[in-house]
Amino acid sequence: MAELEYFLVAESVSVDQLTNRISLFNVVEQVAASKFPVTIPQIVAVAGWNTDKGDDNKDFQVTVRITSPDGEHKDHTHNFSMPAKRSRSILIFQGIELACAGKLLVEVSLNGEHAATHSIDVELAEGEHGSS
Repeated sequence: MAELEYFLVAESVSVDQLTNRISLFNVVEQVAASKFPVTIPQIVAVAGWNTDKGDDNKDFQVTVRITSPDGEHKDHTHNFSMPAKRSRSILIFQGIELACAGKLLVEVSLNGEHAATHSIDVELAEGEHGSS
C-alpha cells in the first residue's frame, strides 16, 4: 500500500514540465481576516506518496476533507493510479467561505485511511473589530 511522504497546503503550486520538480508557494498556516465571513480565494492541497511493489496501476482513492472552524466539512474525492515509485496528488480549492475564527482543518486520506492533517489558524486581524 502507498505511504504518505508529505502533505502541505499552500496558496499555489507549480510543477516544472522538464524536471517534474514541484514548488509550493506560500504555505498556508494562518488566515487573518478583516471581518467575517471571509473567503479564501484559493488553496492547494499537495500530497506526496511513496509506492510499494505491486502498486503499479492500482486504483487509489484520495479524499481531502476541509473542516471549517464552525465544524462544517466537505469531502473531495478523486481516484488515481501510481505508475512510479513516487506520485503526487494535487487538489485545488477555490472560494472557501469561513463564517468565524478558529481552526481550518485540511485532512487527507488514502483508500479511507486517514494519512495527515494540515491545520490553519483563522483569526481576526489585529486591530479589527469585525464590524462594517
